[in-house]
Amino acid sequence: MTSNSIHNESYQQLLNELTKDKQVIGEKMVTHEPGVKVRDASGEEQVYVNWDVIRRADETYWSVLDGDRKTLYNISDYSVYDQDDSNQWLTVAEWFKKD
Repeated sequence: MTSNSIHNESYQQLLNELTKDKQVIGEKMVTHEPGVKVRDASGEEQVYVNWDVIRRADETYWSVLDGDRKTLYNISDYSVYDQDDSNQWLTVAEWFKKD
């Protein structure tokens, strides 16, 4: 999936690095069975049962992917499949604002 990332030795250090230039203004944590379907800009899809997305003040969205809590990925260009309401792909920004 995406290659734009921040890597550090601990999750807390990752968050410190993420907030160094821009403030974090929101976080959305989802636990959803059978999972949240996510698609990157190249069309590659992945399903996450537990997914945590962080929104920065610069309107970028960041997440740990594949359970690697030492790397945060910029997922701003991702889409999320809205299987609960519209059965359509939403931008990660549209999805984040739901609920």
